[in-house]
Amino acid sequence: MARPRRGTSAAQQAFFPRRVLMAPIGPPTPIVWCAFSETDQELLLEDLDVWVTWLTERYRLDHRTVPPCWTRHPELIEELSALQLAWQGAYSMSALPDAPLNWHERFAAARLRISDWVSRAGCRPDAHREM
Repeated sequence: MARPRRGTSAAQQAFFPRRVLMAPIGPPTPIVWCAFSETDQELLLEDLDVWVTWLTERYRLDHRTVPPCWTRHPELIEELSALQLAWQGAYSMSALPDAPLNWHERFAAARLRISDWVSRAGCRPDAHREM
């Protein structure tokens, strides 16, 4: 249960979203997926999945942008991993004030690339297709 914020009304408390992710601490580290064992990749993918779930809910992305089977597409793993890395950098304690805005510009470009890949793959919410 979220702790009520001091000095805020019930209406204000309802406005603030519940905390899902921890704020990034320190400089983010890129993931070179091919440098990890299959077991380590699965663990890293679980962490990425938490962030991708948050991303799709926060920005209301549908299956045409991020299909449920995204973890079965290496190109989507790479793109979403890079997007997460940029997000971590943009929202870190040492980020410049305009870093979040820059991240949103990169996010817009990434959504176009991801949508293109998903379109070519032809995956649907209930059906995965290998490329």
